[in-house]
Amino acid sequence: MKKLLFVLAVLFTAAPAFSAESDAVIHFRNIYWGVHKDSCFRDGKKLEFTKDRQSLIRDAYYIAGDDMFIGAVKCDRILYQFNDEGRFYKVFVQGAVDQTESMKFILTYKFGDSKNESYVDDTRIQQWLVKDVTFTLKEINKSRFELTIQSSWQASEDYKKNTSVDDF
Repeated sequence: MKKLLFVLAVLFTAAPAFSAESDAVIHFRNIYWGVHKDSCFRDGKKLEFTKDRQSLIRDAYYIAGDDMFIGAVKCDRILYQFNDEGRFYKVFVQGAVDQTESMKFILTYKFGDSKNESYVDDTRIQQWLVKDVTFTLKEINKSRFELTIQSSWQASEDYKKNTSVDDF
């Protein structure tokens, strides 16, 4: 009986740790944070990123023929960004203003209420913080929305390295 109680106690103690780990956002459309631009595959096919020469965003790429829907939200643009080493760390999504509430619903349904909300000029900004990924939804001048999804995977990797130093 004591063993059974011990096992149950361990399971109940460990359960929150397992569920918290599953809440992490480790990829966008099966492209994992930190993967090199030349090593991105989806459904067994290598993804080809094309530099978006019209974008004002530095080092922004798109995938020709990319699905322009996130759930039922029709997006005008989905751009992928890579750091100086060519590693995936950010997504930029843009859509019409009439899609803003649907995008907000998706984020709230998946991650709960936004953690930060502010207004800058005619722009409403809301943020969701999920582990080491930040979702920033902007409604700009009641004309369009912009969603930025940014992973701080590099900071997490550096933390893991720095907390497991065995040089001294």
